[in-house]
Amino acid sequence: MKSLLWRFLNSELSAEEASAWRKKATRALRGQGGRILLAAVLGAGLGAVGYGVIPRKYTAELMLAIEDEKSTGFENILAQFGIDVAGSQAGGIFQGESLIHLFKTRYLLERTLLTEVNIEGEKVLLANRLFPSTKWAHKRKTREVVFSAERSTFTPLQDSVLLLLKDHVENKILSAEKPDKKQSILRVRAVHADKQFAKAFVETLVANTSEFYVESLTAKARGNLDVLKREADSVELLLSTHMLRSAVAGDVNVNPLRQTLRVNQNRALVDLQVTVSLYGEIVKNLKLAEISLRKQTPLIQVIDPPRFPLQKTGYEIWQWMFVGTVLGAFLMAYKSLSSIEK
Repeated sequence: MKSLLWRFLNSELSAEEASAWRKKATRALRGQGGRILLAAVLGAGLGAVGYGVIPRKYTAELMLAIEDEKSTGFENILAQFGIDVAGSQAGGIFQGESLIHLFKTRYLLERTLLTEVNIEGEKVLLANRLFPSTKWAHKRKTREVVFSAERSTFTPLQDSVLLLLKDHVENKILSAEKPDKKQSILRVRAVHADKQFAKAFVETLVANTSEFYVESLTAKARGNLDVLKREADSVELLLSTHMLRSAVAGDVNVNPLRQTLRVNQNRALVDLQVTVSLYGEIVKNLKLAEISLRKQTPLIQVIDPPRFPLQKTGYEIWQWMFVGTVLGAFLMAYKSLSSIEK
């Protein structure tokens, strides 16, 4: 059977019944005023206890800007003649929202967790710093797990726990966003009760991601540059050989009336001229490859690194006490009103 309070709140009472119930409710609340006040005080005390028991979390935030290089008119003109100075902007796959998702890839998160950092004068893996604060550190099967920087030596249990840590970081600790879609500014945050871990993690993650980002964008240009450097060294050695041959052939005294004796000299001279032209072209392409590598190397600038003291998250103590006061008074009042019968 529904209580009078329920029927009153759902407007199921007649006007006379509602008026009578309101009078009874007023008398009940007045009679229970002391208990309601006591419940409010107890609620405030429980709120203060909750503030002290539940650990506060800290937010480590890092803002960085990534250069958005675009082709100029001069580069477009050079491209018409087959000269690629800007490298055709091969880094398009890492632009926009895809760059934000790069921070949450399994490879980079696990690489960051297995990075050794210096925290309060002690070198420690970020995974070993995070693990004790997770629920898996208290389970019998996983509480003895310790990570090392050498991933190839991991056991299946270590691999499984590392994957769990990666998911925990991705879902509850890390956030990455682009505040303004029109600007190349990214904001990366780590929220955790361990402020030292939060700061070290976000800094290490950004450093690892930046390194991977630069290596990925410049891989082709660096490969071309390495090939041209090897070719330039080979042709330079060949050029030195042909210069020596030409000089030796020029030192030979031959009869000026017998032109056939000059064949070796002319051949050495032709080889030298061809090698000089080839070496000049390779050097020119080498310089263009160096320019292309510089153009494709993005400028990643940290604008605002995390600094202590970090911003705290969660409610302040007075907010906990206020919520506890309201809940305590409300529950006692509800109990008093629920006991009212006809």
